[in-house]
Amino acid sequence: MSESTGEVRVRNVRTKRNDSFVETALGFGGGVLRFGLTVVTLPINLLPPQSRQHIRNATKEFGYAFASLPAEFAVAANKVYDQVSVIGEAFEKGAPKDELSSR
Repeated sequence: MSESTGEVRVRNVRTKRNDSFVETALGFGGGVLRFGLTVVTLPINLLPPQSRQHIRNATKEFGYAFASLPAEFAVAANKVYDQVSVIGEAFEKGAPKDELSSR
C-alpha cells in the first residue's frame, strides 16, 4: 500500500448539539404533549378492550367526517352558485312580460 501525499480529505459531518435553546424547548414541548396525551387517554385505557375498540372506531369515523366537511361545503356552494347563476341569466334577458299588462 502506498500512502498519498498532499491534502487529506475530511468529511464534514454535523454533530447533534444538545445545548441549543430551540432543541431544548422542542424536547420539553414534546414531553409535555406526550404527558398530556397520556393523561387524556388514561380513562379510555382503563376500559375493557372491546369498549376501547369502539371508542377508537368512533374517533376514527369522527375524523373522517370532519375531514370530509370541506368537500361537502364545496358541493353545496357549487349548487347554490348554479342556482344563482340561472337567476342572474334570467335577469340579464329581462323579466318575463306580464300578460295582463297593457304593454
